[in-house]
Amino acid sequence: MQELGKPKEKRHLMIAQVAPAVRVAIAETIGLNPGDVTIGQLVTGLRMLGFDYVFDTLFGADLTIMEEGTELLHRLQVHLEQHPNKEEPLPMFTSCCPGWVAMVEKSNPELIPYLSSCKSPQMMLGAVIKNYYAQQVGVQPSDICNVSVMPCVRKQGEADREWFNTTGLARDVDHVITTAEIGKILVERGIKLNELPESNFDNPIGEGTGGALLFGTTGGVMEAALRTVYEVVTQKSMGRINFEEVRGLDGIKEAKLTLKPGDKSPFKAFAGPDGEGITLNIAVANGLGNAKKLIKSLAEGKAKYDFVEVMACPGGCIGGGGQPRSTDKQILQKRQQAMYTLDERHTLRRSHENPFIQALYEQFLGEPNSHKAHELLHTHYMAGGIPEEK
Repeated sequence: MQELGKPKEKRHLMIAQVAPAVRVAIAETIGLNPGDVTIGQLVTGLRMLGFDYVFDTLFGADLTIMEEGTELLHRLQVHLEQHPNKEEPLPMFTSCCPGWVAMVEKSNPELIPYLSSCKSPQMMLGAVIKNYYAQQVGVQPSDICNVSVMPCVRKQGEADREWFNTTGLARDVDHVITTAEIGKILVERGIKLNELPESNFDNPIGEGTGGALLFGTTGGVMEAALRTVYEVVTQKSMGRINFEEVRGLDGIKEAKLTLKPGDKSPFKAFAGPDGEGITLNIAVANGLGNAKKLIKSLAEGKAKYDFVEVMACPGGCIGGGGQPRSTDKQILQKRQQAMYTLDERHTLRRSHENPFIQALYEQFLGEPNSHKAHELLHTHYMAGGIPEEK
């Protein structure tokens, strides 16, 4: 925050990115209900603090869906062709939660090959800011200070990983501040969020879809991914865009999704003799305790899945350790409902429909899982974990 107080000509270009779950909880920092402060008001507040540009981590979440969905389809195709690859087996586990990744590295390193290689939305957007956006505005990556506003206390440790420096010149994410911390700073500065006019995120990397918004709650990554994977395989629009089977706050949610490949789909050959399609077995674990139960079931052969979402915090990011403390026993339900409501209001609800994502691939990345996308948007893991990681 010290950097923000310097004259513009003597400081870095200051950029803030805002995670999905922040927008439903920021109102609680001033005693209001979840969702009472709009994201547009928070954007205005961040600009009043001195940030030059404010981006939406929803863009990073849409990017994650494009990369993770493509990775899942690749693993599924290899599996169906009966050429299993030991480096990319099924089930594929999501990788956007640093608490879950740390548990795998430290306690279940045998599961590392099953983790998606995709970075989290925070780190994907960080890489895009320091590479693509830096080029767009003609600024050196080392002259940009990228600050993430996150619901999670483990995001700083994630950003600190030494290989999250894709330019070789500067960290992709310089600092992380939590929802509760930014709320406190705004109050101290006398900025009353609920009284501010709304303003838009900056572009070309500031817009996200309703699917990306759902990253903030348990089951949301799964739902967003299924919206895109379904349409890629079937080449048809998903009739019911809300996937109720993975919604709610149950500990473990399971579902099956039948995909009937379109005529030109690479999965057409695997549709079965009667063309009934491919059945995708999915599961969502809400909290690490439930993740351990799910892993045990898999190890004992009692369960079989193709795709599994895990969030460390109960409720997902909406219940993150960086969110405002609440004595309301229904707070997770209220925050989750606020997320679902925001998703419903979005014009675009599928990640692959985001025109700014499409433009980024056309102008810079090529296609999902391309060589350049792997260099910037994918990562690796360390058995035993990072000793000094927070």
